[in-house]
Amino acid sequence: MRLIIDGDACPNKQEIKELAMKHNVEMFVFIDYAHVLEDDYYQVINCEIGSDSVDMAIVKSVQENDIVITQDYGLAGLVLSKRAIVLHVSGQMIDNSNIDSLLFSRYVGAKMRKASQRTKGPAKRTDDVKIRFLEQLDNLLKR
Repeated sequence: MRLIIDGDACPNKQEIKELAMKHNVEMFVFIDYAHVLEDDYYQVINCEIGSDSVDMAIVKSVQENDIVITQDYGLAGLVLSKRAIVLHVSGQMIDNSNIDSLLFSRYVGAKMRKASQRTKGPAKRTDDVKIRFLEQLDNLLKR
């Protein structure tokens, strides 16, 4: 098991690193060249700048039972097909029982935005959400 982070917009990298160290799990953070990130524990994988370059690099790298942290439902669907475990930064587990509805809601939102209709963005990330996410990750890493 490895920890794979879709790093361009992932919050709490320091806390994630601390949990990875606690459980002695390899950690990889994928970012594009528009971002700068260095660390002495986890490996930073730099990807081309551009649409989906980080996602495609993650899909190529991910292995069965890796834990992938992402907010991207499209990426989640792809890595689920490789039998990875997916955790959203909200603490929600993404799996085969909910990915279709999540992808559908993403599709509907995109259609509404294209038709110039306003859609509600994600709620502000609260301390409770952060705590739930980190607890969920800690539980996954205990396996």
